[in-house]
Amino acid sequence: MIEPCPGCGQLDRVQHVPAVYHGGHSFYRGQGPMVAVPAGDGVVVTSSQVSGVSVTAVARALDPFPPPRRGGGLLAAAIVLAMAGCCFLLLPFSASEDPPPGGAAAKALGVALFSLPSVCVYVAAGVLVWLYVRRVRAHRRQRRGVPAAQQVWEQGWFCHRCGGVYFAEAGRLLTPAHFRHLVARAGGYDR
Repeated sequence: MIEPCPGCGQLDRVQHVPAVYHGGHSFYRGQGPMVAVPAGDGVVVTSSQVSGVSVTAVARALDPFPPPRRGGGLLAAAIVLAMAGCCFLLLPFSASEDPPPGGAAAKALGVALFSLPSVCVYVAAGVLVWLYVRRVRAHRRQRRGVPAAQQVWEQGWFCHRCGGVYFAEAGRLLTPAHFRHLVARAGGYDR
């Protein structure tokens, strides 16, 4: 049996949170506008396929899952920096053909100075790899907490009249943001 909303005391505009969330997603597909593209001596008229998902504000406010984060940019930047470090590492070897005046000490100092940019770039690449590993671990931790969060999320009821969420046994109305915070805390990914 559904408990009435603690805010308005009514039951006619109360809906289960998963139903509100899934009902707030609309999928669309269609033809895009016709576009004239110049091609050589003539004009080609093309159209594009348009598809996507429209999400209502209420469904977005009741989303139980953590926002997706991507880490591919960090990894790509680390690879680019490592390749740049290799280029900087070639500098001391190209300078070793011309021995500097001053003997072996000057040569060692020259190699160290020419190697410094390479070391700095490798340190920056190491920091990016460290950030990437942290992000992957946080994502795994979030994914492990999703079943517990979803169990709490599925117990919620949404009142369309009041715009709040409540649990049948708790008896108090929560804002959607506070409800999401409780769900995230149950999943262990609140921050």
